[in-house]
Amino acid sequence: MDFSYKNSTLTISSDKKEIVLTSDIVILDGLSIELPGEYEKSSILMYAFNKNDERLYHFRTEGYWIAYIPTLLADISTEALDFLGGIDILIMPGSKSIQPTVEKIEPGLLITYDEGASEIALVLGSINEPTSKYRFKDADLSTEKTTCVVMA
Repeated sequence: MDFSYKNSTLTISSDKKEIVLTSDIVILDGLSIELPGEYEKSSILMYAFNKNDERLYHFRTEGYWIAYIPTLLADISTEALDFLGGIDILIMPGSKSIQPTVEKIEPGLLITYDEGASEIALVLGSINEPTSKYRFKDADLSTEKTTCVVMA
């Protein structure tokens, strides 16, 4: 699974399928997702949640559960946590303020971007250089602490 970041858009490429993540819309292999609900395209099942200014997407690809939160979310509701369930990879814009949300979700890997992304990486103890392309490996998932990748 490959991640790339360009012009404020994060793209996940997986098995000849593409998931495009922007702050306004998610495109699941050509299918635009703008409303809450359940969607399936190209064997990828995606759930979209939108309530009280919390917009979240939850999907499974290549055997991993991935959550996408398109806005800075300093705290997350119990209802949103229940919606997400167990997450392997969390994707969201970065800032030191998202630490409580990351700690509640407990992902094995955080992929973050935007101006404050390096702040949360430092808080989590990551010292990797920002990158525009990232290839996910099983070894990147940690069960003890959240690993962080900064996209720029």
